[in-house]
Amino acid sequence: MALLVCAIAFVATFVAGRRSLVAGLGAVIAVGYFYGILRANLASTFSHFIFDAAVAGLYLTQLFRPLDLVDRIRIQPIRNWLVLLAGWPFLLLLLPLQDPMVQMVGLRAHVYFLPFLLLGARLDREDLYRLALVLAGLNLAAFAFALGEFFFGLPYFYPRNEVTELVYRSNDVRSAGSLLGAFRIPATFANSSQYGGTMIITLPVILGAWFAKRIHRHRVLFACAMAASVLGVFFSASRTNLLVLGVLIMVSLVSGRMGVVGRVGWVAMLAAIGLAVSTNERLFLRLMSLNADTILERLSWSMNAGVLELVTKHPMGNGLGGGGSSIPHFLLHLVRNPMPVENQYASIMLEQGLPGLLIWLAFIAWVLTRGAGSRDDPWHLARRLGKIATAAFLATGLIGLGLFTAIPFAPLLFIWMAWLGTPQREQVVRAIEARGAPAPTARLAYHG
Repeated sequence: MALLVCAIAFVATFVAGRRSLVAGLGAVIAVGYFYGILRANLASTFSHFIFDAAVAGLYLTQLFRPLDLVDRIRIQPIRNWLVLLAGWPFLLLLLPLQDPMVQMVGLRAHVYFLPFLLLGARLDREDLYRLALVLAGLNLAAFAFALGEFFFGLPYFYPRNEVTELVYRSNDVRSAGSLLGAFRIPATFANSSQYGGTMIITLPVILGAWFAKRIHRHRVLFACAMAASVLGVFFSASRTNLLVLGVLIMVSLVSGRMGVVGRVGWVAMLAAIGLAVSTNERLFLRLMSLNADTILERLSWSMNAGVLELVTKHPMGNGLGGGGSSIPHFLLHLVRNPMPVENQYASIMLEQGLPGLLIWLAFIAWVLTRGAGSRDDPWHLARRLGKIATAAFLATGLIGLGLFTAIPFAPLLFIWMAWLGTPQREQVVRAIEARGAPAPTARLAYHG
């Protein structure tokens, strides 16, 4: 059954990708949204490859599709970064620091999702609006599952097995005065943290589409999706995600790009959500547990002398797969000198060495220093919030792993990073015209 689901995922994304880029991305993201609950209910080795099969179907249709002059110019900087980010891990395969099977698992963790940078760089405003419609529908679907788990309990949706061990260990939410017993809600994801993080990383683009003021029924859909996304973060009960959400809300409230009507609607929605949260002990007490001591304690677990010592002793790393990548249980005995860490950047350092870490830090700095575009751009607020959310999540890499491998969070993060670092088509056309060249009037191939 799991192998059949892999085949269906591959065919679905292949067909959608042949239709358009946005359709292909929407299909892949949809598979990613339901990957966690599918893997939990299909206890099979093949269930771990459902999302990988979907991604392969999309790549097969998009990575070799011809582009017009404008898109080639737009994605060139991202293409250069992709060569560096993916090329260095491939070179490391030549160093026999780990067993070949372990190296291949590590290579997948560091490289497989990187092409989403190229796909995200190709998105223009119309593409983004259409993708926001897909994300809004998916967030509402995930919230429906979250409500079911909240009121009826996890066992109705997630059976107890090795895959769901982390889900059932996450029962540290206060409820009715008890420290234990209430679970963090994963909705349809592999765990609650991925649920909350995905809701936050999609919120800027849905909010931006809401302010685009297109079709009325779309605005209703976006408004419902925003409310479901914010509530979903509370259901996930992740302190880190609650902190990031708070930052985004504060920035959105002080932004001058909303207008009076938009600001009133946004404030009213947040007030209603705040009232609902404050009247439910299970949701409210998790928010109240946010404090400086908790944050500093969590940082101390990941940024400690042990991590610094490992980095000092192994400046060229411990080989792909030997520094924090999730290795299947049947390959664990092949890992030489295992060095588990709870820090994404320390993991990159231990697996790719100092050169790999420096490449990643340079790329992150490049993305975060790109301008937010013209203030007249209707997507200016979305870009601004997207940059803040991206920076916040990149910072959380200091206190945990999985930032660049979480499903479907990591592909979405790469899409937004590429979008933030890529100029709009209009900007490139104006630059071409300023050099005296005729502006392209048609695309060589429709890319969605």
